[in-house]
Amino acid sequence: MTWLYTGIAQAAEARSRVLVRHLARRLDRPEAEIVLARDSFGKPMLADPDSGYWFNCASCDGLLLIAGSRQGPVGADVETLERCIPVWEDASQGFAPAERALLAALPAARRPLAFARLWTAKEAVLKARGTGIVDGLAEPDLSFLRDLADSPPWISTKVNVGGDRFAVSWYTLPMDEALAIAARAEAAPNLEMT
Repeated sequence: MTWLYTGIAQAAEARSRVLVRHLARRLDRPEAEIVLARDSFGKPMLADPDSGYWFNCASCDGLLLIAGSRQGPVGADVETLERCIPVWEDASQGFAPAERALLAALPAARRPLAFARLWTAKEAVLKARGTGIVDGLAEPDLSFLRDLADSPPWISTKVNVGGDRFAVSWYTLPMDEALAIAARAEAAPNLEMT
């Protein structure tokens, strides 16, 4: 499942308190029993390796996205369209060449939304994979997405990165004058690739 909390202070301590409270509810445990750790890439995780629960989170502009799973690793990312408008061109330089070509071929007004979909999906998949963006953003190559610049809702997709398979879903939330775009990626080792 995926949850989006709004109105969260930008301070790491505020996000951590919300995360611990959230995990305590999901795991039906007292908050004092929720102990967080980080893996070698800095990804937050439960310190108890036998919890049988995976989670990931992302935040921006007062939003906190939390994805959780009892099936296996999960990744999450959230961006606001407003944050993507001024940075999409520079930030997409690390994307796969075919993705950059797709972005360039779109009408200028559609590029920030298409960029947000690519960015959030890539971040979510790489976080679920456990590596984050340390190896760059060329993979996963999402140039096969034909609805890249379409308005939401969007169809979930399957992604393969280095033999690891993931199911990716996008969510949108209009807030005030902003549009939040979020992606969730969940490990799916038995997923058939088409």
